[in-house]
Amino acid sequence: MVLMDYMNYLYEHLDLLMYLRYHPKWYKILYYEPSYFKDFLKEAQTNLKIRPTDKLENLKNKFQLFYSLSSLIS
Repeated sequence: MVLMDYMNYLYEHLDLLMYLRYHPKWYKILYYEPSYFKDFLKEAQTNLKIRPTDKLENLKNKFQLFYSLSSLIS
């Protein structure tokens, strides 16, 4: 990917852009070594909890809450 492609991707995913702004070490890393963009994505998705496994865990927790509330009502 070219630098502009990275920037377009970040502006399409504002949560990743905000992560980059709060962790400025990535500015320097990505400026000099754009090949680390996948590492940046992996770290950002892990810390922001937006990975598919995190989404499944969140859905599971919602179902557990719904089940416990329904058992209280019954």
